[in-house]
Amino acid sequence: MSTTDPLTLRLPHWLCESFDLVRVIANEHRALGRTTGVCRMDCFDMRSHERAFVKTVLARRRHLWLFRTNQRRSCGDFIAIDMSSPRRANRRAYVMELKTGERLVIGGARLQCAHYGAAVAELVARDIVEDTSPVELLYGDGPAVLAYLEN
Repeated sequence: MSTTDPLTLRLPHWLCESFDLVRVIANEHRALGRTTGVCRMDCFDMRSHERAFVKTVLARRRHLWLFRTNQRRSCGDFIAIDMSSPRRANRRAYVMELKTGERLVIGGARLQCAHYGAAVAELVARDIVEDTSPVELLYGDGPAVLAYLEN
């Protein structure tokens, strides 16, 4: 793996009905004309509890854009962007690290999210958020993270 491997992969809303990560990767590469490297399945694959989390978030929270982060680069499991605001600077980013059975913790430094800033910077470069956009780090069980996102 090189340092040019992408750090984020947008997960479209249709995944909540038909989960096809290979198709998502192919579509993302074509749509963006990826210059930062090719999305590789091994970097973005998910376990069953992560897939269930993705399907639930995409089905319930239509205003969120959900991104899978590169699992080999320590930038969390997912980043959700609240697209409610038309102004990029006002869009909040949620960097999420799912930990089965753990209570929700907001903020703090964790090794699994050591490079989340680089993943957010990739979203800044794609004109999704600004470098001044608020960012929250969320650690915990999928249902606890989802409950937080629903408030």
